[in-house]
Amino acid sequence: MKQPTHFFNLESTKNNNGNRLIYFNLNYGYKEYDPTNNRFKYIPMKISTQWSIKEEHWMGKPNYRANSSYVRKFGKDINNILDKIEKLAYDQLSIYRNTHETEPTPDQLKKLILEKLGRVEKSTTDKVITDYITQRVKERTTINITSEKRWNEKTGKQYTNLKNHIINYQNKKGITLSFGKLNGELFMDFFKVINEIYKAESGENYAHNTIAKENKHFRALLKDATDNNIEVGFNFRKSEYFIKERAIKNEILLTEEQLQTIINTDVSHSKELTHAKNYIIISSFTSLRIGDMIYLYELEPEMQIHEAKQYYCFTTRIRKSQENKDELITTIPILEPVKKLLLQNNNEFPKFTSEPNIRKCIKKLLIHLKFENKIAIKKYYYLIDKPVIEKEKLHDVFSPHDCRSTYITNLKNLGIHDEDIEPITHPKLKNTSIIQTYDKNNLTSKAVNLINAINSKQSKLYKYSE
Repeated sequence: MKQPTHFFNLESTKNNNGNRLIYFNLNYGYKEYDPTNNRFKYIPMKISTQWSIKEEHWMGKPNYRANSSYVRKFGKDINNILDKIEKLAYDQLSIYRNTHETEPTPDQLKKLILEKLGRVEKSTTDKVITDYITQRVKERTTINITSEKRWNEKTGKQYTNLKNHIINYQNKKGITLSFGKLNGELFMDFFKVINEIYKAESGENYAHNTIAKENKHFRALLKDATDNNIEVGFNFRKSEYFIKERAIKNEILLTEEQLQTIINTDVSHSKELTHAKNYIIISSFTSLRIGDMIYLYELEPEMQIHEAKQYYCFTTRIRKSQENKDELITTIPILEPVKKLLLQNNNEFPKFTSEPNIRKCIKKLLIHLKFENKIAIKKYYYLIDKPVIEKEKLHDVFSPHDCRSTYITNLKNLGIHDEDIEPITHPKLKNTSIIQTYDKNNLTSKAVNLINAINSKQSKLYKYSE
């Protein structure tokens, strides 16, 4: 951010007494786009000091104060108020920058200075946090579905869960949390106390990453509040208020033998088990996340041409996360197990039930198949430094996302190189570029590279057939 500079100036016109009003100007790098001249222009913050002086008593640059003859005759009051305004302006700019990590508009900065000078009444925007969450969940889960501000049902539940944690904290501490009165100490104490409440109920601490996610949601809520001109009582953007997730790599996957068992098992008697079987087959042979799988029924598999040959593939958006601003896209080859499933379903992708239900269905299928092999699971608990290793049955810990791990790990175990896998599993090509050019050749060529690499390994399951 730009180093601020200032100057005082006298109004060009005189008042009835022959005095000129003194103005304070602060240049701090704020700029706005000027469509008339097709360029950005810098805009200073300008404020009246409400004091006036005759031009012969004024010291211009670099002093900007009443001269000694004025002081001898009228005293130092005028210079004292100019000192005060100057200091307040720099202080309020620094506080705003540190709190919001952005520049205030000139009007915002002027209002803060006037409040400190007592010229305008300080507006109170403080709000009880739980009330704000209730209001925002209602607003953002019901606005137009095309709006960028819309929260899906899952996000709405996450913030409702945060609200319930805050209610429990308030009951425990005998206080009510509001944005204005919230400070760093209370903020970090919140996570310790909700962990204590959980430990009293369950006998163990929260998983570290569970608390890290609550911390992330709380900070996102505070940002949402500041974006709505609600003052938060501390700078929540400082790193000391971040609880970062701990990277945990557990080898949870389905082997080729287990996948073959799932493919061979007839579950047509159960809609839930059929959902689970279809999900595992498609995700384990495409690497798609659950957020993409639930939209798969909207897509059509198609023959794509590369170097005069046809390849059976499909092209899909990758909705990695809500934080992923770029909409990515990839073309995925349809391997043999998925191809057979499509043939049984009129060459259409099946429509899956909701995310929570898919998780339940998958667990039921793995229990039905007696997948009880023990997996060593590394866990970190909140406020405990060392990880805990626990043995869990596969059907108790396997999640939809582990199908993606299954795809990646099984291909790597076959000897497929990262440069062939990653364009499919971690695409970098933006969807907008495809829309603009209508050119899928680059995507198809990456899919063909993977097909050739897979078929060279002669796997019984991971194979592509024409």
